[in-house]
Amino acid sequence: MGTRKSVAALTATEKSDFVAAVKALKAKTGDRNYDWFVRTHMTYFSTVDGHNYAHQSASFLPWHRRYLLELENALKAINPAVNLPYWNWTANRSTTGAPFTSDFMGGNGSGGNGPVVSGPFAGSANWRINVSATTSTSLRRAMTLRGSLPTSSDVDTVMGVSTYDVSPWNSASSAGMRNRAEGGLSPNLHNRVHVWVGGHMAQTDSPNDPVFFLHHCHIDRLWSRWQERWGFGSDRYQPGGGVANVVDVDEALQPWGVTVASTLDHRGSYTYA
Repeated sequence: MGTRKSVAALTATEKSDFVAAVKALKAKTGDRNYDWFVRTHMTYFSTVDGHNYAHQSASFLPWHRRYLLELENALKAINPAVNLPYWNWTANRSTTGAPFTSDFMGGNGSGGNGPVVSGPFAGSANWRINVSATTSTSLRRAMTLRGSLPTSSDVDTVMGVSTYDVSPWNSASSAGMRNRAEGGLSPNLHNRVHVWVGGHMAQTDSPNDPVFFLHHCHIDRLWSRWQERWGFGSDRYQPGGGVANVVDVDEALQPWGVTVASTLDHRGSYTYA
């Protein structure tokens, strides 16, 4: 079982191991390479088989929890010492501090929304974008140009909501923790970070930026904190069953083929430091 650490707590070796594993997964041929994860996110950004599995739905959090675990397992197959780290954007808010250092994720894009110019993922020679919503072959960022990062107070607001989700179980849900965490309802934790980083992170192909996984790891950590307070059981997920076009607790999350219920308690697979 692995322990997921804050990006700010990673050692130099842990950072270099993570970058090397991500690049090796990118270079892998065949199924389940890095670009497969990008393509899968793009496919499931919209409705598939009449379900909104991954976004604007009650299953946003469990779908991405499994998605992160699949990516983490792919990295561990390359280097068993690697665990996904999380970016706590309430504490690490600088464009030049963790995780945006030259030895890890690199810095901002040039000219507002241009290619990243520093770090291991700068330029198409180091990190070529093959699966994209645009024609850009270099990773782009536009940090700080739009919006702001969520604050600790914003997080506290979301953590204090005891109900997981409410009808209509999408971005129009007027209450519940899930929509506040995802971004359809204030304080809009998840979406704000995508917009703040900008570039590829603000597109459907956002996993092209490895920062995606650090961000979503923190979203998963916050859900875990919420579960510690309100419960890990299946009764804490809504809807419980019988809702068309919404993934119920005992329904399978695609393409993973596992039920929502099986994702709810992660503590047998990984923990957070």
